[in-house]
Amino acid sequence: MRIPHDGVWPSLHAFFIVPVLLEGIALTHFLNRWFHLLQSSSSNKRRRGLPSRRLRAESLETRHLLAANPFHNDLMPEDVNNDGVVSAVDALTVINEMHRQRHYEGINGNVNERGTMPDVNNDGRYTAIDALMVINRMIRWHLPNHAPHDPTTNFPDEVRTVDGTHNNLDNPNFGAVNTPLMRIADAAYADGISKPAGADRPSAREISNTLTAADPNGTVSERKLSGFVFIWGQFIDHDMDLSLMQEGDDAESFDIVVPTGDPFFDLHGSGEKVISMARSLVAEDTGTSTSHPSEQVNAVTAWIDGSQIYGSDQATADLLREFSGGRMRISDKGLLPLDEQGNVQAGDIRAAESLWLAAMQSLFLREHNRLADEIAHKNPARSDEEIFQAARVIVVAELQSITYNEFLPALLGDNAISDYEFYDASVDPSVANEFSTAAFRFGHSAVRDKVDFVGNDGLEVRDAVLLSHAFFNPTLLEETGIDSILKAGASSMSQEVDMEVVDSLRNFLFGIPGAGGLDLVSLNIQRGRDHGLADFNSVRTAYGLEAYESFAEITSDTELQVKLETLYGNVNNIDLWVGLLGEDHAEGSSLGETASAIIVDQFERIRNGDRFYYENTLSGRELREIENTTLADVIQRNTNVHSMQENVFFFNPSIAGTVVSHSPATYPSAVYPSAANPATANSSDKGLPRYGSHPFDYLRPCVPVEGVTVELLNAGGDVVDTTVTDRAGNFKFDSFEHTGAYQVHIAASNEVDTVGLDTVDTLIHSGDVHVRGINFIVIA
Repeated sequence: MRIPHDGVWPSLHAFFIVPVLLEGIALTHFLNRWFHLLQSSSSNKRRRGLPSRRLRAESLETRHLLAANPFHNDLMPEDVNNDGVVSAVDALTVINEMHRQRHYEGINGNVNERGTMPDVNNDGRYTAIDALMVINRMIRWHLPNHAPHDPTTNFPDEVRTVDGTHNNLDNPNFGAVNTPLMRIADAAYADGISKPAGADRPSAREISNTLTAADPNGTVSERKLSGFVFIWGQFIDHDMDLSLMQEGDDAESFDIVVPTGDPFFDLHGSGEKVISMARSLVAEDTGTSTSHPSEQVNAVTAWIDGSQIYGSDQATADLLREFSGGRMRISDKGLLPLDEQGNVQAGDIRAAESLWLAAMQSLFLREHNRLADEIAHKNPARSDEEIFQAARVIVVAELQSITYNEFLPALLGDNAISDYEFYDASVDPSVANEFSTAAFRFGHSAVRDKVDFVGNDGLEVRDAVLLSHAFFNPTLLEETGIDSILKAGASSMSQEVDMEVVDSLRNFLFGIPGAGGLDLVSLNIQRGRDHGLADFNSVRTAYGLEAYESFAEITSDTELQVKLETLYGNVNNIDLWVGLLGEDHAEGSSLGETASAIIVDQFERIRNGDRFYYENTLSGRELREIENTTLADVIQRNTNVHSMQENVFFFNPSIAGTVVSHSPATYPSAVYPSAANPATANSSDKGLPRYGSHPFDYLRPCVPVEGVTVELLNAGGDVVDTTVTDRAGNFKFDSFEHTGAYQVHIAASNEVDTVGLDTVDTLIHSGDVHVRGINFIVIA
């Protein structure tokens, strides 16, 4: 099919005359059908029937990677005509520019002299992908079922208490602040009362050194989980549990013995070094007898109720509010507010532990204020308290929906968490000690050893910093802002959840060894003993699982089997955290069977026992709006980031193409891309000559070539992956660790000669980009 020479399809002339259809579903289906005839597009995974927003495939010449594109709207890419609104007019503008592009030299020539910015995906071309992006944005933001939250929502008649009390009317202290952690397995204190467990086990530091030293090159997630699996995990963990340490002269120490000659903590081989640790606070009236052993206290509410944002006590909650327009205090740069000493103020004392965590805290502070401003604008007669609580309800619902609809399915698999049925007042939502002290510390293995800063194009905007330099560093966050940190979280894979933990956590936590530095692995193990956690096998049976009879049943890694047996000797004496991380992963999960069981139990209880859980209190349009709000949406509404993949918990881009062969005599030499023919060398056809009126005419006489080696190079020119074409001449790269500029290259060979270009520059800008059509012609 050909487009008329006036640059506008006749059908669209009539279609756009009717204003009521400009933002209708019919327009979307209509345009998508026509676009499909013009250019095939890869299909992305859809969420709940919503169209995937990132359909573009990007292939850029180097000059496009380095230079600003005057035909791309950085602030709102889909607003092609720059009028502040994304509408069907923008889609039509792209279509017109696509046609004009076919009659001119390209965007560096005379195309687009009217001030429009139709290069929506910033790839240097005007294609149907750009128009589809406009349509997808219209669907997401303008149609009734997919719009952002409408602030005219009914105001709640009852809201959560700050301290978590009175959620359960029959048991007002269920899930409340400063209540004991629950135990699923019986306590295993050495004396049955309070003395730490594990006295017959090796030093926690010895176990750390033997089992958890990380491969310097890292081991990335097999299931392609992004950095958000540990970023959100930590953020939501701080909403659910906190065990405070004892302080003052009466504090009981439980120091970790450092092995003699430890390469970090005992350089001089004195054999007298320890890693200091104080024991956790315990609840009153516990630790009095074997029938009343010590129980640790949860210093925050157990509910997913945004306590890390709003606080778990009234004094903190009041400190964080402006008491005007329902807003919360926030810095001029949109970051957490500071006190007079320069310390961050937030609902949780751990808010500045890492740049990732501080960025998430700031993000949801912005989200609350954004909602409050919209609600106040629509409801000027409402009081500050009413507006504040209405915004809080929405933020908490978003936290819950993201956790249950995105995070947990990514971590555990789609069917791990049961469907929600109803509120059950008989459910005790208390956080289990096994969960807070062991299972939900899985993320310490998934953390990367550096913090990256990435722009919308997927390229680094500044040098990465070691994680060890990013602890409690709000000054650095002031310099970087949160945009590049959040974009980076979605732009690379996490480390695999296994026994390995990066050096910044294992040797340099909060400082250098001997000067405040700690070992998080040792602390996890020692804290489990402090809390009297039962051994790994006892916890399995307490959760209804069969006990393992051998180390080989725990892990298929024979080297790990030997190490575990050497350290513990007995399969029934393994520290819980160690067993959870060493266990083979369950099918479709990034955790083992035991960790999965503990986490599923905890999240189902705090959901089913929550009277204010969003599915129990919202319905109709309000419920749909919450469930259609992804973490990517929250980020893009509150930052200048606009290139997030729809599901930020996965990072799974790909590049694919075909290698074909034919005789050079088939076509005139002028059509082959070459240095002598720069017009074709810079062709948008990714290395293939353009011949004839149909974009695929050049393939018809070509023969697929099997066995050609194709290389993937990073921006530094290093080969990061290699593959070989199949019988159809196809190749594919889908093992990317991060976004960035890449090159696809035909490897030198005596078997084939490349016709024209043998290397194509490609940009991977987000975690769901699927670049297609990276094609090459060879003479075989």
